[in-house]
Amino acid sequence: MNRSMLALLGLAAVVACGDLGVGSGRGAVQISPVLDSLFVGDRLPALRVTYIAPGGNPAPPGQVIWASSDTSVARIDSLSGSITGRKRGAVVITAQAQGLTGLGFVVVSDTLDITLLLDTVYVMPGDMMTVPVVVLKSNKPPPATVWFKAPTNSAYSIDSASGRLTALAVGGPIPYIVHADSLADTGAVYVMNLADTTGGKIFYSVRGTAITHVGGPARAANFAALSGRQAFQLTGTYVVNGVPRQRLQITRPDSVIAVGTYTIDSLSPAEDATTAPPATCAAPRPWARWDALNAGITSYSRRGGTLVVMQIDSVPGGQVMSGHFTFTAQRFDLYTDPLGVLSITGSFVAPLVHGIDTPCR
Repeated sequence: MNRSMLALLGLAAVVACGDLGVGSGRGAVQISPVLDSLFVGDRLPALRVTYIAPGGNPAPPGQVIWASSDTSVARIDSLSGSITGRKRGAVVITAQAQGLTGLGFVVVSDTLDITLLLDTVYVMPGDMMTVPVVVLKSNKPPPATVWFKAPTNSAYSIDSASGRLTALAVGGPIPYIVHADSLADTGAVYVMNLADTTGGKIFYSVRGTAITHVGGPARAANFAALSGRQAFQLTGTYVVNGVPRQRLQITRPDSVIAVGTYTIDSLSPAEDATTAPPATCAAPRPWARWDALNAGITSYSRRGGTLVVMQIDSVPGGQVMSGHFTFTAQRFDLYTDPLGVLSITGSFVAPLVHGIDTPCR
């Protein structure tokens, strides 16, 4: 899979799908669902088009002209709007009516498809975790048989049936292979030992109306919050040519001082408003956010996520920690739309520092 291309297309779609309201006084054309999917060779009927007149009331859209951003991935009939999946990938679908354009996002999967949620896994010696993957198969029995494999190495082992990974010694990148029937895909494992409070790493994937699989530097801190208690924040940043492009943050109102599973709860945009103490400095509950900084997109966590801390070890200058997380987040620009939900999964090895200065003071 060309994951970097898929990430760029996903972010382009985020930008395109961001303006779905009337707002301008010229009316709006909306496509629903905003996100849809199909397998290669399958066909979808035309997506639903709603025209909102300048006064804010629905009205007939009139003639609709359809287009696909990449006809090699998904071809669309310009008049009927029916979509045919042609190869694995994702496209932006446009509907032009009344001089306006509405946009949607369509993902095409192979009839047998593997998505590695962690193309890169970061762990420390002694860690154990299950490698997360998604296997899709078109409605043709039997279901795909999935198994895992790794080359002979001293850094880690992986259970062939469950994907349970055990980190043994420093090393990497060393591949892991996921098989589904005759299909296979390959990720990589880094087993790390930080010598001090520098050099943290994170990798995460985002799926939904934004698709990205990226990694970069990571840092964790227990810091003094406005509540007077020690709070916690994990920060991972995706950087291109020295410029931050994405940022992921997990914040807790209490410090993290022990291994275990910690809840990631919900947060609304109003609770993070700049007119009140920022939720980073006075977190009402554990929460997380993901930002596509170059696209101006923000998403806030929903209930049901988890942060798993696998190890906390002492090093010169502080501590280091390892772990993984999974949570759903709601895009701010689609905050009332179920299709604005994103699924986010990641792993990390990061310095854990204490008592640092923060914007809260």
